[in-house]
Amino acid sequence: MTEMRADLLSPAGSAAYRAATNPHQATVVRRPAMVARPRSAEEVAQVVRWAAQRNLGVAVQASGHGAGAPIESDRVLVDTSGLDTVHIDAQARVAHVGAGATWSAVNAVAERDGLLGLAGTSATVAVAGYTFGGGIGYLTRPYGMASSALLAVDYVDGRGQMRRAAEDAADAVDREALWAFRGGGGVGLATALTVELVAPQHLWAGYRLWGIDALRHVVYAWVSALGQIGDALSTSISVLHTPPGAPTFPPALQGVPIVHLTFASPRGPDAANPLLRALARAPAPVVDSSWAPADAARLARIHLDPPNPIPVLGIGRWLGPSAPAMAVDVLGTAAAADSPIAVVELRNLDNNACIRDGATTAVPGPFLLHAVGTAGDVASRSRTEDGLSTVRAAATAADIGRSAASFADGRGADADGLDHSGMQRLSRISTALDPDQRLAPSRLLAALNGV
Repeated sequence: MTEMRADLLSPAGSAAYRAATNPHQATVVRRPAMVARPRSAEEVAQVVRWAAQRNLGVAVQASGHGAGAPIESDRVLVDTSGLDTVHIDAQARVAHVGAGATWSAVNAVAERDGLLGLAGTSATVAVAGYTFGGGIGYLTRPYGMASSALLAVDYVDGRGQMRRAAEDAADAVDREALWAFRGGGGVGLATALTVELVAPQHLWAGYRLWGIDALRHVVYAWVSALGQIGDALSTSISVLHTPPGAPTFPPALQGVPIVHLTFASPRGPDAANPLLRALARAPAPVVDSSWAPADAARLARIHLDPPNPIPVLGIGRWLGPSAPAMAVDVLGTAAAADSPIAVVELRNLDNNACIRDGATTAVPGPFLLHAVGTAGDVASRSRTEDGLSTVRAAATAADIGRSAASFADGRGADADGLDHSGMQRLSRISTALDPDQRLAPSRLLAALNGV
């Protein structure tokens, strides 16, 4: 084996160890044997082989948004945040990026050429984990899921061999691996991705905030506009509990549940006209972040995602076309001031975009339900679980039986993200590439393996 860089591995107590074991999702304990921060694919492979020689497992994270399973001293944690290169091929409309690159970094470069990647709602989410989980955001309706825009993945298998997953790969297992990386949570340990970019001509975005008393009126306006906006406009509507004293919100909306409506389109100002007309019949918002031209940075701010690590527990469920009819009841589960649910949200995501073959490359349902609550200790976790059960019960009639595993915040496993045949195919690919189960499984594989 090539000699390892002296500072590739960091022990407990070091600055690198502390940084990697305090991810954005702060629900679970992380105390690995070592933390590795590689700078190249070869160094990732070295770490996997080093771990195998010592009978240690390997876990991976970049930003830590998807952290859900605890990591104990029988694993090495690979922090891929140093694999953050970004290269844009503007003519081909393709980005070649390191597995630790964030969408904000990618789109800051891509938009210089009038291009964007299919990012999510948070600027700090890494491209890899987001894409491997399917990837939905404000550009999903016109362009589809980020997983369908994934062209290739450079990765390391469970034996420490460097490989490339692509449709034209010589080895059939690498072609199968691309299927798994496209919305199946992935297999192997990714080091770089090749993704297709889009060219929105007139990107606009905005959001509005109301007091909780306006919930019913705002939901009715949102529902009445859905049938008129086609795939030109993406929206999310939520009840959000704001932190006391948070400067992001005016005093009247601090420390209380509020209504939050966001909307965005790559097709210019007229895309929101049906929604704006409907909202004119609702109470005036307390905050109106005006419907206006947007760049990638503004698009990443309208969702008001928390900037700092927090311990939360959540669910993501795909809902059918009847979801709007029960939106008031679903969102209302978080309307009480003492609700354990910090955010409950509905997103409209139905689209007719072209899709590539993959585990999840088309939205399973037209609406996504996402709900989270704090889970800093046993008591708050229990209250949040009860609250999430209430949210699910309110949406039961529209639930299509599929989870959105990347929204299962704070959880190590999620059993409903694929149908039975998809889960079995994912398992076969994983076994071929990691027969010793060296690599920590994705949420889907963890559920299948009973981890």
